[in-house]
Amino acid sequence: MTTTRLYVWGVLLLVAFSGACGYRIARFDNPELEGISTIAIPYFENKTYEPGLDALFTYAFSNKFISTGRLQVVGVDEADLVLRGTIKRVEYDSLAMTSDKRALEWRIWVTTQIVVEERKTGRVLWKRGTLRQGQEYRTTDQTELLPGATTDELQLDEAAKRQAFQKLAADMAEQVHDGLLQGF
Repeated sequence: MTTTRLYVWGVLLLVAFSGACGYRIARFDNPELEGISTIAIPYFENKTYEPGLDALFTYAFSNKFISTGRLQVVGVDEADLVLRGTIKRVEYDSLAMTSDKRALEWRIWVTTQIVVEERKTGRVLWKRGTLRQGQEYRTTDQTELLPGATTDELQLDEAAKRQAFQKLAADMAEQVHDGLLQGF
């Protein structure tokens, strides 16, 4: 009976202490945000030739802050903080090619600048002058405007590229959100 009790206590202690391996839930405790409850996210400035990225990035960033609820997204005139974003550059790298040198897979890179400032004072609380993120997407094998390319295939390729931009914007929004709220 004593051996059984020792075994049970040993297992209980092992289970109790196995959770203390340094893991913890991340807290949003940037001391700079004490007393701040609202943020404005005006339209991003798009300095690239890729149309529609301003709306896509603005939506992704607004959606991230709305979904977490820590800072309420409001208009610029009502906000404690203003998050301003500039899309500075878009680059493309081909990752996979067909035998006749047409790209089957691309990686898009977007470089942005993000600044979060107090609306009333203009004091910058958080800034990333160069924030670069990449995302891959596949194309069909007829992406060039060649005699064999169909409109449907070209539209599918544009849709895949658009989804890659959406994923990239959402990932970047999460990175900025967490960096701002955690103070790094």
